[in-house]
Amino acid sequence: MYEIQANTQSHPNYCPDVAAVLVTYNPDTEQLHVTIRALLGQVKHIFIVDNASANLSDSWFEEYQSDKIISSDTQLHFLPQNDNYGIGAAHNIGIKAALTNKVAYVLLLDQDSTVAPDMVSRLRSAHVLSAAQRQRVAVVGPRYYSAENASLSGFVRVGMLHFTHHDGCNNLGAGANDGVLVEADFLVSSGSLISAEALTVLGFMDASLFIDHVDTEWCFRARAAGWRIYGVCNATMTHTLGENRRVVWFLRRRNVPFHLPFRYYYMLRNSVLLYQRSYMPWKWKLADFVRCLQMLLFFGIMSPNRLDCLRMMWLGIVDGLNGRHGRRDDLL
Repeated sequence: MYEIQANTQSHPNYCPDVAAVLVTYNPDTEQLHVTIRALLGQVKHIFIVDNASANLSDSWFEEYQSDKIISSDTQLHFLPQNDNYGIGAAHNIGIKAALTNKVAYVLLLDQDSTVAPDMVSRLRSAHVLSAAQRQRVAVVGPRYYSAENASLSGFVRVGMLHFTHHDGCNNLGAGANDGVLVEADFLVSSGSLISAEALTVLGFMDASLFIDHVDTEWCFRARAAGWRIYGVCNATMTHTLGENRRVVWFLRRRNVPFHLPFRYYYMLRNSVLLYQRSYMPWKWKLADFVRCLQMLLFFGIMSPNRLDCLRMMWLGIVDGLNGRHGRRDDLL
């Protein structure tokens, strides 16, 4: 573990009781610089948990010692792993380190997400306000701009056989959404600010899922225990979904994220695994089952690697039914 203590020039949106956990795996190093710069001055600690990246070494991290961007109260910690343990395990390593440093909140972040200058303070304010109202709030999250377009996301609610993106923020009118919270069923992990109390009571992420649905599982575990989940209308960041996105015509015009074929294995396998868990609501199971059928149809027809995608999805279904967890090493 390597650490750098930044200089002390307080940022107006500095949150001394927040630590960020940033998970990396073969990142675009220029984008990673952007991600880290955006966080500096907003949080007390940044724990960079690296899952054995081929392009990220101790020497890359040490370059920050002489980099002029280190000009805030933020402390950087580099936690290199000797293997790719997956997103859930990496989050847990960072969360444990964060809680050891006695913070009140943990911010989870992906390597390709860039937070707005006031995002962390707005999320923290939402937690503080909810606590003052005696609400048990486990996690709050921002809206995000897709890196490919300027549209802002909504917050996900489970509908009848489908998922909806709640547009409660957009319905408020210009300038009226400051501080407004929208209840969500689950949040994307990147940008999520989780209270230390919730992590202590509910437990950490499910590392056995390796990747995909890790955030979904934790959010529904929290909701099943009576905790609430909110989106914060005036907190924003930029986030990339999928290895690439393409505009395609499939019954209508769609902007679709395409992943490498092996990702579809984990998407389908982890869905099947979660269908077998009692705290996952039936409404979600039905909506997700429809989503999986749509994935099988869409990517089995439209993906340039359709045969590989179909094979991965079939393997995922079989392994899910057989209760197989963790990383499968023979997929690539």
